[in-house]
Amino acid sequence: MSKEHTCQKIINVLVYAFLISATVVSFSGNHSISELFDVFETYFDPASWVFFVWTVIYLLLGGFVIYQWFDQAHEAALHGVGWHFVLSGILNTLWLSLLDGEHKILAFLVSIFQVFSVSFIFYKLEAEYPATNWWSRLFLHAPFSLWHGWSVFIAVVTAFVAFTHVAKDDEGTILAPNVFHIILFYVAAGFLTFTAIGYVEYKGHKGDITSAWVLAFGLWAVWDAQPFDTIRWGAFAAAIITTLWPAKPYVLKAAGRSSGENAPLLG
Repeated sequence: MSKEHTCQKIINVLVYAFLISATVVSFSGNHSISELFDVFETYFDPASWVFFVWTVIYLLLGGFVIYQWFDQAHEAALHGVGWHFVLSGILNTLWLSLLDGEHKILAFLVSIFQVFSVSFIFYKLEAEYPATNWWSRLFLHAPFSLWHGWSVFIAVVTAFVAFTHVAKDDEGTILAPNVFHIILFYVAAGFLTFTAIGYVEYKGHKGDITSAWVLAFGLWAVWDAQPFDTIRWGAFAAAIITTLWPAKPYVLKAAGRSSGENAPLLG
């Protein structure tokens, strides 16, 4: 292993440590990330339990920064993931910081850049470094599949934070959404639904149910958090579709029909 490659892997470890530390420091003395979204109050706010996804992503990324040192992960870590892990980690931390400082539009723009950065890793691994064993599925493909789906969901939620807000009466009670907010809600829910379907149908020749189910998890959280029937049942329908659609290859297989989409759970 060359010094340049060793240096890159060490930087990956440092960025991972920075990512964890920055997340803890950003919210230890102020708001937790779930409380932060409660403060902003939109008609697309998810329930706080959705942020458990972060814990899973961080744990799997921790596995990645260890797994990268093994010979079987060397090429994929250096040339598949590359420096985009560093960039994605920095963008993620910047997004948290901007949101905590209530720079909402900047936070949204950063969330879009993060989607592009994680997308590079996501599609590069699929195209050039397919999973060859369970270790590579778990610690190479899975963290970035989860992170990609989560980044898309967070970008949509941040868009609502940046450009919308709830209406309240004189007593501070949140009012039902108007027609404009209902339309925005269904556009966002539809976008996430079709993105989840796209993960299954068009991500390589095998599909990717991990990313699709992250979006489903997010939509269930939106359904759980929103009290207004005009939007929450739309979230419910979207959550049902995005939960069941990834299971289609397995249903077809069980029925004795081959769809050509026997998607692995992890990459």
